[in-house]
Amino acid sequence: MNAHQVLATVAVSDFAASSAWYARLFGRAPDHCPSASCVEWQIARCTRIQVLPRDDLLGTQSHPGCASVGIMVDDLDEVLIKLQGRQIDVAPQAATHFVRFAPVSDPDGNLVTFVESIAG
Repeated sequence: MNAHQVLATVAVSDFAASSAWYARLFGRAPDHCPSASCVEWQIARCTRIQVLPRDDLLGTQSHPGCASVGIMVDDLDEVLIKLQGRQIDVAPQAATHFVRFAPVSDPDGNLVTFVESIAG
């Protein structure tokens, strides 16, 4: 399989509150608003994070708090400083000898984890 884009969708129970939280997380308003109940942030050239109300996911049985998104970053400490300035507290953890990571949960418990490679 050759994919050309990655789109991660996060189901939330309170669309307005979660949209505001993700705007703080990414430090900016959404890059795209395809509909009144869908917002998207382009976080890399071919990668977007989409936030949708739980009930708008095409009638699926998706529940808030069940998504996990990993975002690879070059400088985890820089990301953490920026998040702290946006009132999002998260502490780095060592996962292995190869990566450091910092997980943070949105208001529904969906997990967003920033990951930095520390392999030599």
